[in-house]
Order: sequence, then structure tokens, then C-alpha cells
Amino acid sequence: MIARFDHRPMLTALLALATAVLTVVVITLATVLYTAPPAAPSSSVSDSGNAGQAAPANMDAGGENYGWNIHNK
Repeated sequence: MIARFDHRPMLTALLALATAVLTVVVITLATVLYTAPPAAPSSSVSDSGNAGQAAPANMDAGGENYGWNIHNK
């Protein structure tokens, strides 16, 4: 039934093969992207150049003053 309407069987086969290859490539790349380890941050990301170091001691971990020393401690 379908062969009756298919006047270019080679083109149909080529389109089917290209679609299958493209699907495999997209699934493979998505899998690699999803399972890849996260990239290490570069030193240019940090403004102060101390990426990976501990926060300063005067930072308020509870968020009371967000690092501002308003009580002159």
C-alpha cells in the first residue's frame, strides 16, 4: 500500500537512514553531556582571585547582617 505512493524509494531510504543516525547522535551527545563531571571553576570567575578558599571570618553565616560589621565588633 505504501509502496504505491512511494515514487522515490531511494530517497525515502536515505531520509530514514539519516533520521536514524541523527537520532542516535543526539541521544549519545545528550547522554555524554548529562553524565560528564561538572567543569572546574576557573580563577577568572572569582573577583578576588581566592577561588576555593574559606570565607572571611567577619561573614555572618546566619544572614543577620550579610557581612556588614554594623556593631563595630
